[in-house]
Amino acid sequence: MKPQDEVLHLVAGAADLVAERLRGAARLLPGLTEVREELRARGELALKRAAPASEAHMEILARRAAERHSRG
Repeated sequence: MKPQDEVLHLVAGAADLVAERLRGAARLLPGLTEVREELRARGELALKRAAPASEAHMEILARRAAERHSRG
């Protein structure tokens, strides 16, 4: 196993453990539901920021149309 794979597995395992504990706590304490929702929303935003930017769908279609028009 590569060292970076081991680190990835350790981080994923820790995140899974934390998520499991949060789910259990959210069931016991109603106030944690809002915390869970806030963390989920923050996680979604963080992943969107970290993800590579993709081209807009309409931009891709416009380029394809322009290429067909210039060929034809």
